[in-house]
Amino acid sequence: MLTSSLAGISALDTHRLMGRGIAAFALLLLLQASGSIMSESAYAATWWNAIFLWLFLAVVAAFTAASIRGRGLTATAGALAFLVLAGLALWPLAVPTTVPESFGTPWLWAMINVGAAWCAFSFGPRTGCIYTIVIGTVFTMVRTTPEGGSASLQVALEDALFATVLGLIICVTIGILRRAAARADSAADQAIEQYREAASAMALSNERLRLDGLLHDSVMTALLTASQAGSAEERDASARLAQSALQRLEQQGTAASEAGPATLAEVAARIRFTAGTGTSEPIVNVVCESPDHLLLPGDVVRAVFEATTEAINNAVRHSGATRCEVSLTGHRAAGAAKITVSVKDNGSGFDPGLVSDRRLGIRVSIIGRMEAVGGSASIITPHLAGTEVRLSWEGAEA
Repeated sequence: MLTSSLAGISALDTHRLMGRGIAAFALLLLLQASGSIMSESAYAATWWNAIFLWLFLAVVAAFTAASIRGRGLTATAGALAFLVLAGLALWPLAVPTTVPESFGTPWLWAMINVGAAWCAFSFGPRTGCIYTIVIGTVFTMVRTTPEGGSASLQVALEDALFATVLGLIICVTIGILRRAAARADSAADQAIEQYREAASAMALSNERLRLDGLLHDSVMTALLTASQAGSAEERDASARLAQSALQRLEQQGTAASEAGPATLAEVAARIRFTAGTGTSEPIVNVVCESPDHLLLPGDVVRAVFEATTEAINNAVRHSGATRCEVSLTGHRAAGAAKITVSVKDNGSGFDPGLVSDRRLGIRVSIIGRMEAVGGSASIITPHLAGTEVRLSWEGAEA
């Protein structure tokens, strides 16, 4: 219940959503400026077009692709912010002074605000605000030159002021969104930590209650019997009670609370029984290849069983899979037992990098369980080609 309530938008989600919004904003502005780009590029020098037109468009395409994937946004945004500023500053060197009077404003003027957004996105809102003021100043100077349209100082200042104010608003908005998302992340992390502490405290309390009951039922009985023993028979009986109490205490502190040792084939049978086969979707097919006498420790048995069933449950709940193949393989090597488990479904797949850190299903229920017993888990998710969860463990047999 707690993890579900905390599955809101995190700082990472906000970063990706802002990247997609900025990419859409940039593409819209480029579409509006397409007429100016085609007409003005004929006058610009070849070197300028190569760097600040074609390279710029290529990096914009890379940023758009990165916004869809959710990776590589920061580096491409920083490069684009630099290209906008440098391209505008070098515009007078790339265009001859003999341009027609109708030449108009350099087309990069349309990218000033998205350049500010790229800078704030990559380097933070404070740097973005400084960038906005600098590029506004550069535009004012370029706008008054023949290459920039020979505008009067007043017109140039008005255009630059409008772009600067809007750019500052964008930078501040990006800062506010990131700060709010960071605070939400911090609150979620604190809540998860409190939940873990509460669960640990509850487990400790339950263990103490079991120990208290054991002490009362076995140890105290043995002590009272011994204190009242008068004959040899009574002393023998109290000794047997004491031995029984010691055995129960030893079991309580070791393997009694854990799953018992089992072979890998027995683990496969438990998974097959729990998941069911052939009666509903997804159809779960469980196969096992392992030596008959390869006995796994109890804690490993429980971790493998619970991580595998969690992977199957994820396929049922999230992937839309119609079939799930579970393969368990075990062998002995260099005196140690080695096992691998593969859970592969034919669902839609997903990107683990896009999963919020607040969702504990994979991080705790699968990876965490295996790491707790010295094993490992990995998630393989080809795009739109299903998901495979691989579990592995190596260690001494039970």
